[in-house]
Formats: sequence, C-alpha cells, structure tokens
Amino acid sequence: MFLTVTLNPALDKSLYVDRNAPQETLRARRAVDLAGGKGINVARALLGLGESRVRALFPTGGYPGAHVAALARAEGMEVWDVPVSGQSRTALTVFDAETDQYWHYLEPGPELSPDEQRALQDAFIQALDGCHTVAICGSLPSPAAAPLVPWLVQTARERGRRVLLDSFGPALLPALEAGPWLAKPNDAELAATLGEPLGTEAERWAALERLASWGVAVAVLSLGGEGALALADGARYRLLPAPVTEVNDLGGGDSMVAGLGWAAASGYNMRDCLAWGAACGAANAAVWDPGGIRRADVERLLPLVTVL
Repeated sequence: MFLTVTLNPALDKSLYVDRNAPQETLRARRAVDLAGGKGINVARALLGLGESRVRALFPTGGYPGAHVAALARAEGMEVWDVPVSGQSRTALTVFDAETDQYWHYLEPGPELSPDEQRALQDAFIQALDGCHTVAICGSLPSPAAAPLVPWLVQTARERGRRVLLDSFGPALLPALEAGPWLAKPNDAELAATLGEPLGTEAERWAALERLASWGVAVAVLSLGGEGALALADGARYRLLPAPVTEVNDLGGGDSMVAGLGWAAASGYNMRDCLAWGAACGAANAAVWDPGGIRRADVERLLPLVTVL
C-alpha cells in the first residue's frame, strides 16, 4: 500500500463563469469542490492507476479541513487526518468559458503548534504500518513546519520504506540531504534550493549529480514543456512528453510522481518507470482534476513517450 503525506492540504474549489471581468458581480454556472494538495493529488492518481488501497495523511483544520477529509474518503482514499486548531486553506480556481483561461488563487496555510507537529509525527509512524512506499509532497503550511519534511524522509527510510519527495521551499534542501529514493523538483525549485543557476545542460546534470551524492536514487528535474532530465543509478535519461491537448497543467508533477512510484512498486525497470511517470504527467494535462488520470488513458499515451 502507498502512503501519501500532505502537510498543507487545500479545499480545491473551481468556479465556472461565462466571462471573468473586473468590477462585476459574477455568477458561477457550476462549482466543484475537490480534496486538494500535492500528496492528495498523488493519492488520486494512484487510485486512477488501479491501486485498491491508498492511505492519505494530512492535518485538518476548521470546515475546509473537514470537507477535504470527507471528499478524499468519498474518492476512496483511506484518510488519516490529524485535527489542528488553525483553518485549512482554500485554493480557488476561476475558469472563464469565453476565453478557456483560468485563474488560480491560494490561501496561506495554518500555523502548526509544536504539539500539533508531534501529533502528525505520531500519526505518520502509525500510518507507515502496511505501506511499502511513502510520497511526501507539497508546500509547508507555515515556515515553522519545515523540520517535519526531512524528519518524515529520514523516519520512513529508517523503516525500510521507499520515499518519493516532491516539495519546495525551505524544507527542500534538508529533505534532499536525507536521501529520498525519488526527488522531483522543477528547475526553478532546484536552482533556488542549491543557489545555483540551472540554465545550461551541464548545470542541470551537475545539480542532479549533487542529489545523487546525497543518496537520491532517482533524481528527476522537471522542465515543463521540454520534458524532464533524470539521473538514476548513474544512468542519464531524457524524457520527452507525449503530445496532448492541454486542459489544465495543475497536478502534472503529482501524477508523474504517482506513475513513477506505481511502476517501481510493480517491478518495472527504470526506463519503463520513467516512461510511466511521463505518460501519467501527460494524461494529467488532458483532464481538469489534478491527479484525475485513468490507467487506460495512460496506457494509450505510453507509446508516445520518448525516453532517451
């Protein structure tokens, strides 16, 4: 079983309007609520790939947090929620039907007290039971929570679990140094973390080599529309995505993490694992819900992925 950890979950609310215009009262013709946050998106993608049980751990605060937990359960996730005193954030997306454009707004996350952080740590240790792979994904709810991320990586590693990391900000460097099995930053995130430019091919490979020196077995550098570079067990790979008609670019990296982790747990070789990851990322771009992929669509895109 997979365990996903989302320290900063969100109530993902999408409003569909005929036309988005300033200084007007806009009436949405449709509103959709979804459990959100990168780790929860990974869990959704894993379910879409056919995993029968996926455990999702996250803090919940106020009505938005309770609603996120209820929505995640309704999708089939095995929710381990840890109540906190602050209010979970809402992520608002406004979709303009006239232009096919959208705007995405994120509230700040709640502060986590020392007691709440300890409660999350205790829940994490219990949630590891029966799980072979742990995906630790997303932003921090507040800067004070930064030490949690490397602790999560190290604790899972010490207990023999495969760790997938997709985070950013102040927690990323110590979490990378803790040596997760997979790390998947994008070029901007990794450049900010290392304090080095990543504008050239040589700089990008050097950065991935640095991750490998910390014990990262599969280091993937996401390059958006250019695809990705990957360094795995000393071998270099270039991933070129399958062409799709883009509907929403949110959650593409989350689906990529899910696909790569799922393929590894299924026993695929590294080249095929990377292909599954890239195909899942492409499938995500063709749907609205972040992580809302389906295995049949991924399998259709697999032959269109190039792994060099």
